[in-house]
Amino acid sequence: MILQVELPLALPLILGGMRGAILQVVATATIAAYVNLGGLGRYIFDGLALFDYGEVLVGAVLVTGLALVLDGLLALLAKAVSPARRSIDR
Repeated sequence: MILQVELPLALPLILGGMRGAILQVVATATIAAYVNLGGLGRYIFDGLALFDYGEVLVGAVLVTGLALVLDGLLALLAKAVSPARRSIDR
């Protein structure tokens, strides 16, 4: 019952929660550069320290691009596993 009914119905909601969590991780990982742990946030913090706003913009665009790509991939995955979508295809 769980594997045939409940899990397929809950899977899009579970993936929606994962989408939010992954975007939070990307945003938090950007802040890791503040304590010299590297990552894409390094461009933002280095640019702010040097008043190089072009570098800040590059870092922000990279982080935004990564977040959009991950969100898009997970949205496609959630759409692919939704029960309504699968029942139409069969």
